[in-house]
Amino acid sequence: MTMDDYFYNGELMKCYEAAKQVSSGQEKELADKYIALLKEYDFATYPKPASIVVSQEEERADESYSSSDLVAEIRAIKDEAEFTRRVKELEEIAKLGTVDKKAQSFFTQGELFLFAHHYNESVHCFKQAVKESPNKALYWGITGQTMHRFGWMPFDALGYLEQAIQLDPTNARWKWNKALVLIQLAKDLQMAPFIANAAITLEEAITLCGEHQRSLKDAIQSTLDNMDSYVFE
Repeated sequence: MTMDDYFYNGELMKCYEAAKQVSSGQEKELADKYIALLKEYDFATYPKPASIVVSQEEERADESYSSSDLVAEIRAIKDEAEFTRRVKELEEIAKLGTVDKKAQSFFTQGELFLFAHHYNESVHCFKQAVKESPNKALYWGITGQTMHRFGWMPFDALGYLEQAIQLDPTNARWKWNKALVLIQLAKDLQMAPFIANAAITLEEAITLCGEHQRSLKDAIQSTLDNMDSYVFE
């Protein structure tokens, strides 16, 4: 695939890496433009997943993950003092815990901020979780999803979603979110390749949905059915 192919398919890290390999010739000018653009979105400093196979969490029928169980437990606390104590405990773990516990703490804090509608703080915590544990697709995916839903630039969101899909290519939700960002880019920039790749990604996402993911499958199908109206409204 060419740099353009990667770019319009939302595979921005692959585009960035391909551009870095161009040292001369007619493509050098284009490569330099991609490098300059993607450096603005911190692609040069992304955490690097280790080259090992890691078992990824599967989305459950209620659209949650096992990593979210602690969030549900803390949110169920009615006593304000106990709630505050648990949050402070999370903050201490984020400072002093093992790598995995730090990552889980940041993820939990990120979800708590998300429920409280503090989106900047939420994304900050999710990014910290990625930094601590870059092999966990959930952390990348939830970061990209949150960015897209709450006003970050499309290239920011796509970068994180790309890594989530790279780590967990059978997760339909991350592909759906990637398609939503591609649709947004097609609308904003009026570039047809984005919408064409969004359609392909949505078809892939539908086929990846498990029997227990009926609501997700319906949402993806609705996006596919109404895609043109999103772009050309």
